[in-house]
Amino acid sequence: MIIYRMHRTGFDALDSTGSFLGDGRWHTAGTRVIYGAEHVSLAALETLIHASEGRISERQLTEILIPDDLAIESAAWREIPESRRFGDGWGRAARTAVLRVPSIVVNKLEWNYIINPLHGDFGRIERGQSRAFVFDERFFMG
Repeated sequence: MIIYRMHRTGFDALDSTGSFLGDGRWHTAGTRVIYGAEHVSLAALETLIHASEGRISERQLTEILIPDDLAIESAAWREIPESRRFGDGWGRAARTAVLRVPSIVVNKLEWNYIINPLHGDFGRIERGQSRAFVFDERFFMG
């Protein structure tokens, strides 16, 4: 399976430093996870929703390759803070290397994937093709 990770240019797509430093919908600061999306468009929307001051720094879009035989756990929708408790518990328990969660950005109709870099199967997950991603300026017109 291929998922897509939108990240700042110059940073490794499989680096979990950002999640370690700040809270996300499915984790609290201090927990190392990596977020990805099932579609390029969803990765873009997830980035746009966090845009501040009407601009986004340079981005890369990287394919992340998840082996077909790797177990993926699915989570039902949870509101914050329950989603954070669930994600933190999933990460600590290391039940799977990947967690599939619904995206609020598209009304829970598509999926985001959370990768646990501390899981034993993390080394089987690979980077695929990476390319620059430029957002259309019309997103930022007042």
